[in-house]
Amino acid sequence: MRRMVRWVLPADIERADDALVEAIDAALRAGERRAGSHLACRLGCTECCIGVFDITALDAARLTRGVAALHLADPARSRRLVEQARARWELIAPEFPGDRGSGGLADDEARRAEHFARFADTPCPALDPRTGACVVYAWRPLTCRTFGLPVRFGAEVVPPCRLNFTGATVFDVEAATVDPDPDDAEGRLLGRLRDSGEPAADTVVAYVLARAGDALTPSRRAPRRRGGPR
Repeated sequence: MRRMVRWVLPADIERADDALVEAIDAALRAGERRAGSHLACRLGCTECCIGVFDITALDAARLTRGVAALHLADPARSRRLVEQARARWELIAPEFPGDRGSGGLADDEARRAEHFARFADTPCPALDPRTGACVVYAWRPLTCRTFGLPVRFGAEVVPPCRLNFTGATVFDVEAATVDPDPDDAEGRLLGRLRDSGEPAADTVVAYVLARAGDALTPSRRAPRRRGGPR
């Protein structure tokens, strides 16, 4: 079994990731304005928070920073988050398609898809069941940020959430379509991360949050936040 992974990005890659997230968020806000009343996303709408999915090492590092910041701001809430994440990880770990020690997913799309389908009804451990809010919303993965709107990734367009654009025309949907990372900056950053020798495998939210809790110390400095919790 491999050693436990702690996702801490090199400073230059962390700065570049911050810039990437800010650019993606800006593109999404513009798409939201174009969508207008066709967008039904709101606090408490948690359909996008159900299921297990893969996240990148950049996402994992962001979540790790978020748990540390939450621990300083609200230790009791961070403990609840970590406990929930550990319970979710224990649930999915026996069927995990990868290295359970490091949390790294295998490069086998069929095995991943089978695993995600098996746990498709499992709530994300970052979801607060009382409020319907994401406990680490400011640090959420890019998949979570881009869900809801129609999003273009290269030649592929991922359709919007089924709750959005009800009664809209195809022209309304097309007008609100967002291309959040047209130059594949995320892919280049992941390449730099692999070249640096840091862990770069895909993983899952439950593992990251559980392991981030293991690494907490009272003196850890809070990372810079982007926005408030939803």
